[in-house]
Amino acid sequence: MVLEETLIIRGPIDVPEVTRAFREAGMPARITQTVALEGLVSAKGTIRDLKALLKEEVSRIEEGEDTGPGGVHDPFLDVVERIAEVLAEFMERYQPGDVIPMADIKEWMAPSAGAAPEEEPAEAVSPDAESSMLYRFMAITALDENGLIETGAEGAVVQGHMEPEDVVLTLPGGVVEDIEPEVLKEHGILTEMTVTAVPEYRLEFGPEAVLGADLDKVDELADDLEIDEDEYISFREGVSLKQVVTARTIEVLEERGTLAPAEVAEALGSSTVGDTEDGWGIVLDLTPEFVKGLLTDLRKIGLVRKKGGGFRSV
Repeated sequence: MVLEETLIIRGPIDVPEVTRAFREAGMPARITQTVALEGLVSAKGTIRDLKALLKEEVSRIEEGEDTGPGGVHDPFLDVVERIAEVLAEFMERYQPGDVIPMADIKEWMAPSAGAAPEEEPAEAVSPDAESSMLYRFMAITALDENGLIETGAEGAVVQGHMEPEDVVLTLPGGVVEDIEPEVLKEHGILTEMTVTAVPEYRLEFGPEAVLGADLDKVDELADDLEIDEDEYISFREGVSLKQVVTARTIEVLEERGTLAPAEVAEALGSSTVGDTEDGWGIVLDLTPEFVKGLLTDLRKIGLVRKKGGGFRSV
């Protein structure tokens, strides 16, 4: 059906809760579950090799561009250097054989959190503190992946030490996406894609739900459910445009009486929707085939009637 719309949500969800939430927002949905494959690209290399690679890229850019007195700043290089510092700090603090309770690990990862007043809101965490926690989380992950700690539900046991520069670090693929494969190979950097199966839920909305949707309420709902922004923007635009097209189609039928789909399409294309005095408008350049499907959907939900080879408003 032309007036149907589909919203895709990836990742685990509480199906009854999502169904209830959309129903209460005036958009009852039929939910079907499938599985989608997602590829996550990462870059792996020792901290020494990653630093050498990123410094080389900074030099290459500086030689080819007028970068001004401040030079080129590479935030990824900063990240690698900070993680190296955090690893050195960890290995200085904890020795092989040490058993680290989970509470101590949490305190080490967010040292400022323990000193914050209880009444202070979470929003008060500074950007610097958030960055520090991120570096420490990445450092803990690297220690685990390199076999330097063994983690469990109760905490971690330090298995050994190594030079921070020799620790293999896994970074998002975006760090090296603009670097030639030959250059990555020269520096011993491996890029790999991890493919995972992710549950995908298709929320299918019928014409009545689409046309009756209060988009302000649905916006709030999408925010509460943390729906992927790109998916929701596409869905919202589809719903909004179908509401506009339907409203104008019914206006045309009310103004001109019974019309064939081709005549409706012509009438829609010859006028502009919107306020031209405010400097904007919507031109509906729709095919007769689309308009016929639209009118058929509107007839099924009782908004228009069929008369001979044409359609008229109710």
